[in-house]
Parts: sequence; structure tokens; C-alpha cells
Amino acid sequence: MTKRRKQSDRMAVWMPCKGYVKRWLLANYNRPDENWPELVNLSANRDLADDFRRRLIRGEARRDQSLRGRYTTRVAIEISMDTFQRYGWELSPTETLHFNTRLEREVKQVLHTYSAMLSVTGLSIADRIKRFRRATGITELDWDTDSIRKELQRNAKINGESDFEQMVKNMELKCWAVLSKSGHITEQGRERYSEQQSPSD
Repeated sequence: MTKRRKQSDRMAVWMPCKGYVKRWLLANYNRPDENWPELVNLSANRDLADDFRRRLIRGEARRDQSLRGRYTTRVAIEISMDTFQRYGWELSPTETLHFNTRLEREVKQVLHTYSAMLSVTGLSIADRIKRFRRATGITELDWDTDSIRKELQRNAKINGESDFEQMVKNMELKCWAVLSKSGHITEQGRERYSEQQSPSD
């Protein structure tokens, strides 16, 4: 977890992480240039960027044996000179664990929501996992199929139910809007039908 400087004067903190976390970060926050083909910049997500910044420390972080074997890869997360000077350029082992836990939850929420959406079609868990891999680029080495299957079976109802319900409600609202625009129902009808799908019901 050291800082690096390139010709473009971009700086980064190297953070150990799981393979699927790195894939998710690069898919959503990669800001490459000719010197950095893979460089994560969290500024598009203010809450996440602020959380990361608050966890930084100055000086060399004490190494901790508990991190050994937990993470299979690492990712470079860009920091500004202002962040470097005001907050630091290292993550302690504890903060590395905590920030990774947050990121792992984010990826799992994507998995659960995507799987819940596809479950409407009747696709098996195996097929949903295959499609999830194809969409996200998360490989077997990044996150093995058995672990993904267990995650879905163990936590799908807890994590995915509310997202699935919201997704269905949004689809219903869009349907009424389309029918209203095409003249098959009136605006009054659209409002009436839409009220039945309100989250408070």
C-alpha cells in the first residue's frame, strides 16, 4: 500500500482486495491514461471517496499477518496531492479490512439485484451466474461459482427482496405511463393504477 508517482503526477494508494472487488472497481471507476492502464478514481461516488479518504493515515502502516491469504490481488486508488498532504497515503490493516468489507457488500448487492431481475424469466441460478460473469467480467478465479451460489442461496431473500420488489414496481409504473401515452388508458387511469404500486401500500 504505497504511493506512486508517474510522469502525469497522478498518485495512488495500493490496496489489497479480492479479485471480484477489483473487477467491480475497474468497471465503475477506472480512469486510465498512457501511464496508468488501471487506476481507480472514486470521485464519481462522493460518499465512497470520502469514506476512503477518512481511512487514510500518514506514514508506514504496520503490517498485519491477518491480511495474508485474505486477498488475491491489489488495486491502485488515485489520491490527490491535497488528500496526500491532509490525510495520508496508507491504509492500516484494520481500515483495509473495513473498506474491503464495504466494497464486497456493494458487489454482492449488484449480484443479488441482477439475479433477482433474471429470476423473473425462470433462469436457473447456474444460468444467472453465467450471465452475471459475462456482464461483469468476474471470472472463476475472481470469485468461484460455488461461493457465488452459496451467497445467492444464503442471502438472496435478505438482500434481494426489497430491490426486486422496487424493480417490479418501477416496471409497472413505466407500463402505465406507456399505456397512458398511447391512449389505451387516461391520465386519470394512470394515476389510479400507479397509486396501487406506491411503496407505502
